[in-house]
Amino acid sequence: MSLGVVSTAFIAAGTTASYAQDSNCADVDGQTALYTKFTEGYAKKTVAELKPTLAAGKEFLEKYGSCEPLKDQIAFVQPQVQRIDKLIPQLEQGETLKPLFARFDAGITSDNADEVFSAGKAILALQPDNLNIMVPMGVAGLYQSTPANSFKYADDGIRYASMALPKLKSGNPPLTKKDKAGNEVVGALKYEFTKQAAIEELTYSLAYLNYYGKKDKKTALPVYYELSQTSGAYKSDPRIYGTIGDYYIEQGAPIGEDIAKKIAARSADDAADVLAAKEAEIKSQIALFNGYTERALDAYSRAHKVAKADTPAAKAYKDNLYKIMQGLYKRRFDKDAGLDAYVATTIAKPFPNPTSAVMPISDPEPVTTTTGTTVPAASGPAAKPNGKTATTTKP
Repeated sequence: MSLGVVSTAFIAAGTTASYAQDSNCADVDGQTALYTKFTEGYAKKTVAELKPTLAAGKEFLEKYGSCEPLKDQIAFVQPQVQRIDKLIPQLEQGETLKPLFARFDAGITSDNADEVFSAGKAILALQPDNLNIMVPMGVAGLYQSTPANSFKYADDGIRYASMALPKLKSGNPPLTKKDKAGNEVVGALKYEFTKQAAIEELTYSLAYLNYYGKKDKKTALPVYYELSQTSGAYKSDPRIYGTIGDYYIEQGAPIGEDIAKKIAARSADDAADVLAAKEAEIKSQIALFNGYTERALDAYSRAHKVAKADTPAAKAYKDNLYKIMQGLYKRRFDKDAGLDAYVATTIAKPFPNPTSAVMPISDPEPVTTTTGTTVPAASGPAAKPNGKTATTTKP
C-alpha cells in the first residue's frame, strides 16, 4: 500500500507539470504580448529601456522555453537575453563614468591637477587597467608638481607612473586608440603619447619626482642614467646630465669641507709621523675630491653639448653651464687653458653610471731636480677645493 501511494503521488505531480506546460504553450495571447515587448525593446541603448526588455525576455523563456511551436522565437530571444544581461552592467558603469570622464578631461585642459587625480582615481576604481587614465595621471604629477607647491603631486605622480610603465612595456593591456597617422597612442588630450613617448615621459616623471620631490636621489639616479642611455628625446635633454652634475657637486662638497678642516688642523708642533699621517689623509681626500670634480665636469659638459641656444633663455642656460665648466676645470687643474680640448676627450668616452663608485684621482707628485728646481707634474698639481695648490709642507 505504501509503494502504491508514492506511485500515485508521482503520477499526479507529472500530470500537473504537463498540464501547466500545455497550458502555457496554448497561451497565445501571453506569448504574443511578451515576445512583442521584447522585440520592440531589444535594440534599445539605455538602461531604462533595456531593463523591462530583459524582464520580458526572461519571462518569455521561463514560461514558453519548452514550447515546440515557439522554437524559432526561443532561438532568437535566448542569445539576446544573454547579451542584454551582460550589457546592462556595462551601460550602468558607463553612466557613472561619463561625468567622471568629463571632469578628468576638464582637469587636463585647465591644468587642474586636483580634478585630474580626483576624477582619475574614481575612474580607476571601476576600470583599474585603463591606461588612458593612468598615463595622464603619471605625467600630470610631473608637470603640476613644483617647488612652489612643495611638489604636491609627487606621490601620486610616482604611484601612477609606476603602475603604468610595466603595463606599457609588457603590452598588457593592449592600446586601444590610434592617432590620425595610424600610430597607437595612449593617454588623453595634451597628455596623449605614442607608446614609446609615454614610456619616456613616465620614466622621467619617476626620476624627477623622486629626486626633487621626495629627495630620494638613490632611487632617481639610475632612472636618470637609464634615460641617458636611450635613443629617445631625453637622451638629448640637458636636464638629465645637469641633474647628475648637481649630484656630484652635492656629494663632493662635504669632502672639500673635510679637506679644508684637515689642512687647518696641521700644526708646526706636529711630530714628523703625525704630520705625515695628516698629509696622507689630506692627499687621499684630495684624490677623492678630484674624482667627484671630474665626474661633475663630465656631466655638465654633456649637458652643455646637448643644450640648445635658440631662445634667449636657452642661450643663458647654455652659457651658464659653460661658466660652471670653467670653474670646475680651474678648480681641478688650477689653469684656464685647455678646457675645450679636455671636454672633447671626456665626452667621447662612455658616460659614467652615477650609481658606480667614484674613484680617487691622484696627480703625480712634483719632481725636484738636482738644482733644487721644482717641476710641476704634467697633469697639473693636486688642487684644494678653492682651486689653490695644496701644499704638503708645514704651515
